[in-house]
Amino acid sequence: MYQRGAEVLRSIGGQPMDGPKRWPALPPDQAEDIARKLTEFCFGDTWGRPGSHLDLKTRRLITIAATAAMGRERQLRGHVAGALGQGISEGEIVETLVHLIAYCGFPAGLTAIDIANEVFAERKAGRA
Repeated sequence: MYQRGAEVLRSIGGQPMDGPKRWPALPPDQAEDIARKLTEFCFGDTWGRPGSHLDLKTRRLITIAATAAMGRERQLRGHVAGALGQGISEGEIVETLVHLIAYCGFPAGLTAIDIANEVFAERKAGRA
């Protein structure tokens, strides 16, 4: 499962995380365990689900919508940046978030659009 997760991460422009670097406030063994679980479960079992009818672009846009709807701003930033690196356009990201407004409300949607625009600007300025 870890190997499949690592392959999915590489195919969307990422790589397996270094837990202690990602979560320096945690004890190293906990950070490593979380990084392994994230690679195995999230990317190996969920994103890399064999025989799935969803492609990785669709999965990324669903993840953007879910993190926006739940107000998970840090994860939203990461997935917007990841989507851009994956070749998903700014327009597709914004349209996903505009669509979200009808189901999650204006506060969630507008906050997400603001965050996406911040990520777009950081990327254009070479900071992301």
